[in-house]
Amino acid sequence: MHVFMGGTFDPVHSGHLQGAREVCQLLGTDSIYLLPAKVPVHKTAPHTSTAARLAMLEIAIEPFPEIHLDLREVRSSAASYTIDTLKQLRAELGAQSPLIMVIGMDSFSTLPSWRGHRQFLSLCHIIVLQRPNYQLAQSPEHHSLMQQQADNSDELKASSAGKLLFYQQSPLNISASEIRQQLQKSLTPELLPSAVADYIKQHQLYKSMLAAT
Repeated sequence: MHVFMGGTFDPVHSGHLQGAREVCQLLGTDSIYLLPAKVPVHKTAPHTSTAARLAMLEIAIEPFPEIHLDLREVRSSAASYTIDTLKQLRAELGAQSPLIMVIGMDSFSTLPSWRGHRQFLSLCHIIVLQRPNYQLAQSPEHHSLMQQQADNSDELKASSAGKLLFYQQSPLNISASEIRQQLQKSLTPELLPSAVADYIKQHQLYKSMLAAT
């Protein structure tokens, strides 16, 4: 079984780390990979350099031996398309091993606009981390995906791909855009790992950036 969570991690925060650790517990695995994007296609460009985002990730995961980094996208010269990454991972794992992609509700809401999204469940399972009070406006594509909804994590472990599972992680109502806004105001966000906050302060990150809307 291979489990990964993609994103820009701009910056990585406690919500990412908690979600990753809870997914490990849910699936009974001792390994999950954070897979940072270099050139995200469905979001605005990162507010910091790739090197800074990777440095913050390395600092953040140091206390958690179950969390690893997969740098395949940042090492690629091409834009980060999830469908390409899924195909690479499936080729590496073979046809039988479960491949599980973890995404947030905000990403799930935009999934129908992602390149090759109709192939995703033929390549992997998807776990969606639900956020408190998040209302999803379902499209026909969402409705089609939800026809493959699993009742529990055992269904994901029993096959290589094809299931969608919603998981309500412990409440942490936080987003990277809110953190950037607070950092611009010289505030230290409560849910930013202290070592990451120290790195941001030392390198004066996010000060001159326009906060994401």
